[in-house]
Amino acid sequence: MNETTSAPDSLGFWTLLGSDFAGKSTVLNTLHDDHGWRVVSYDDRYLGDHPLISQLRRHWIDDAFVWSGKRYSPELVLSVLHPIVLHLRDELTRCAGYERLIVDSYFYKLLAKCRLLGVEHEPIFSYWRSFPRPRGVLYLDVPPEVAWTRSAQGSRLNPFEYHAVPDLPEGFLRLQSEMRSAVLEEVGSVPVTVVDGAADPETVVAKVLAVLGTEAM
Repeated sequence: MNETTSAPDSLGFWTLLGSDFAGKSTVLNTLHDDHGWRVVSYDDRYLGDHPLISQLRRHWIDDAFVWSGKRYSPELVLSVLHPIVLHLRDELTRCAGYERLIVDSYFYKLLAKCRLLGVEHEPIFSYWRSFPRPRGVLYLDVPPEVAWTRSAQGSRLNPFEYHAVPDLPEGFLRLQSEMRSAVLEEVGSVPVTVVDGAADPETVVAKVLAVLGTEAM
């Protein structure tokens, strides 16, 4: 796990980050549909002929993560997540040279959330951190209370989106509050632009395009 990826250090791509229910999908879909950006993501819409990744994601959430530390060791749980992260890296490598290229969250958010939720295996994390860095990060900043409302007061949540405590709102709000600093810590020295994700979708997309337009168009 200590070898480095054969991909180049910089592929000229951007990363879009944010807490859960920050509005990333809306922004990415608009960039893809209306502005010609190529999106790399593990969401079903962008997986195309990669059903393995879609199935792994569902099994990881429904089984591996839920039973971490019980049925499965953290190392085993992360070994199921690992191919999903590798898929993002591989797709970025395949798209190298494409001018308008953005990746959904990359490994930053997955790694930060795993740490916060107690699923850790440092050799795997170190390998992810060796992957090529984006030219810049856009972070959609949304108050946890707004994210809770967007989750339909918790009815749209999966177990990877909250701390397992008796009070669901508390568990969700606490994880979302912790995530901002944890994610940005993982980003490190990569340039970050914070965008108010609580604004209306048109305003958010316009601000994102303004950042991308000055650097990448």
